[in-house]
Amino acid sequence: GPTMNAFEAAEKKGRAGELQKELEELFDSQNKSQAATSIPATFLRVTATV
Repeated sequence: GPTMNAFEAAEKKGRAGELQKELEELFDSQNKSQAATSIPATFLRVTATV
């Protein structure tokens, strides 16, 4: 998925550690739970048949 692609690109540039840190900071800032992990996210799935 997109996160794996980002890590692959970051590893090629020697920046995987920076990406890891940025993602952890983002997850921590968005986590709405003290005792578990709860990150609200909007998800829309569209299936079209032609």
